[in-house]
Amino acid sequence: MEQTNQALKTVIMVGRTEVGKTTLANTLMYGSPEARKTQSIGRIGSIIDTPGEFVENPIYYRAILLNAYDADIVLFLNEANEKESIFPPNFAASFNREVIGVITKTDLGGDATRARKNLREAGVSRIFEISVHDAESVKQLRDYISQEPQP
Repeated sequence: MEQTNQALKTVIMVGRTEVGKTTLANTLMYGSPEARKTQSIGRIGSIIDTPGEFVENPIYYRAILLNAYDADIVLFLNEANEKESIFPPNFAASFNREVIGVITKTDLGGDATRARKNLREAGVSRIFEISVHDAESVKQLRDYISQEPQP
């Protein structure tokens, strides 16, 4: 997948450790799925990347919420074969931004049904299923977070 000149809105990615936040951010911004462990909140282009530990430990929810003020959209990431939700029920209501769900690692098999249920229970209404190895699924997400708001 090659990089495009299409500007992305500012997004913040939230999800457990190893769900693929940094990999997806690098793929969206640079067309490359290279990633390394995120140790602190940082930016990859217009994407705010959060460590998984911030959603795994409720004491850090405030850090996620504060950083979300700099974002246009919040992405909740849940792996396709995830059994339990990392997100509290209706967690999306804590943000005064659009919150969308992203089911990651769809190429690894796994049934996305549970991940979809986890995201719905977290308060997400729009959900994308992606694999960083499937350029079309990444393009659909990229196109959505590049759109201008509808009047």
